[in-house]
Amino acid sequence: MEKTKLLGYISAILGGLSFGTIPIFSANLRDLGASSLEQSILRLFFGSIAGLVIILLFLLINAKMVRQSMKFSGQRGYMLQGLILAIMIILYLSSIALGTPAGEAALLIQVHPFVTVLLAWILFKEKITKSKIAALCFALGGLIILVHPWDVESFLSSIVGDTLALLLGVLYAGYIMVNRWNNKNVENTSFLISVSWILIWTFLMGLPFLFIMKLFNLPPEIVNFSFENIFTPQILLMGILLAVISGLFPYGFIMISSRYLEASRASILLLSEPIGAMILGYIFLGEPITLWYILGGIALLVAVIITILSKTKDELLSTENEAEEFVEKNSKT
Repeated sequence: MEKTKLLGYISAILGGLSFGTIPIFSANLRDLGASSLEQSILRLFFGSIAGLVIILLFLLINAKMVRQSMKFSGQRGYMLQGLILAIMIILYLSSIALGTPAGEAALLIQVHPFVTVLLAWILFKEKITKSKIAALCFALGGLIILVHPWDVESFLSSIVGDTLALLLGVLYAGYIMVNRWNNKNVENTSFLISVSWILIWTFLMGLPFLFIMKLFNLPPEIVNFSFENIFTPQILLMGILLAVISGLFPYGFIMISSRYLEASRASILLLSEPIGAMILGYIFLGEPITLWYILGGIALLVAVIITILSKTKDELLSTENEAEEFVEKNSKT
């Protein structure tokens, strides 16, 4: 396996695992009394500060690369990713604020591989192989097991939060596709600079949505806001961790993986996210790991394994075909 492909696999899996920290920090903030609006402000503000610091550091190290990253061809992609990410953050934190368990929210978001595979086939002509279909079947089974809609009372009690998490999964797929599309414009730019611009645009794009939220009669868990509440040591610390560990790291890993892997394969590998979220939720939040979580997690893990093994098999077959074509061509000459 090529080193670049291996880097893509590792980055996608680490990206998924680091995404699993988002519901953990968000649930901690929820338990500290921070609403979705307050969490979103902290996430957007500190994320943009981290991005600005990185860009300023790169100005001292490689000013030419920073100037190159400011070209409109790349910035339009960053702006679009920032817009999608801002909406994703608000939906994700709102889902957790409404009481959706961290592990369950992380699992429901995994609808994104289905959308990504379809969009990648339409937009980038990526093949829909048998291995991808098999992986998606396991992923779908995991989602159904998780939600267990046959338990009507449990299903309806968290339907709003669950719906937001599912909608987030669709946006997640859109973010991956835009990232893949913009790669050709920023291929010579460090992923740290790219992620930093995205975090800055996320803050700028997200602020109007936060103001709009205050205009609607939404639950207090969503729109409550108090400066006194935000400026408490525990909430500030959690907000910084949410912005850096759950922002800079996962989106950086996504950017690396998308440079070396098909968008559809990278999306399937990101299914490692809920596994990390369930484990961290159990350790730090005391959320029980139910039988449904275990079965759903196993199904998603199988989907990841199928994706990795099938890619290795595809590469071997491709190498054999190229060798046969080379021998046949030389035998004719």
